[in-house]
Amino acid sequence: MSAPARLVVAVPPEEAALALLDSALVIAARLEREMVALLVEDRRLAASAALPFTRIVSAAGEREFDVALAERMLRAVAERVRLRLERTAASHRVRWRLETAHGLEALPLDAGDVLAVATASAFWAEEPPARLPCPVLVMGRTSGPLVVVHRAGRRPALELARELARRAQLPLVVLACDPAAAQETRTVLGEETRIEAAEEDDPAALAERLRAIAPAMVLIEVCEDSLAWRAAVEALRGATPRSAA
Repeated sequence: MSAPARLVVAVPPEEAALALLDSALVIAARLEREMVALLVEDRRLAASAALPFTRIVSAAGEREFDVALAERMLRAVAERVRLRLERTAASHRVRWRLETAHGLEALPLDAGDVLAVATASAFWAEEPPARLPCPVLVMGRTSGPLVVVHRAGRRPALELARELARRAQLPLVVLACDPAAAQETRTVLGEETRIEAAEEDDPAALAERLRAIAPAMVLIEVCEDSLAWRAAVEALRGATPRSAA
């Protein structure tokens, strides 16, 4: 028997990304899923801490930066995440838990899960998705449609996008990467669905297309779709995560 589907929220150790928790709780409640907040450790920071000559320079002066200090900083962020979840989860009646992971490729995901990330963080700039078994929800603006970048043969992702858009009360736009994807979209979602053509092999053109649509969120059908990942992150970079409502 497979485990119940969850909304798995990848939280980088940055204050700017904590706003993702509020919007993710809303989505988890509307999808009637458990939310797992996964604090993703910054491997670059850990590598720097392991070097004997690394220092932190601030207005207060200079001090040594080592592994012990990096671990304390991570624990401090985890505590802020936990407190934020405790304050807001009860009002949404969402089951949640907090875990830590060493990078995206270490996330314990199942095929039925949805992995959510926030483009408000600069953490993902050099972190394309690993080969993981579930779709990615890239979250950005406070308003706009849900966009799914669709390739033919991935019908479950279309059905997930329809359900997510309905429950989150967002318009749905499908960027079809080829005529077969457009036809499959019409078959699964109906002729009234808004379908637009996408430049499948050109991430810059795809990012520009996404910017023109100005989505609130972009659903990437499989984690290893690096072109769609980079285009979505580029299009939504610096956008504000959806606030709780």
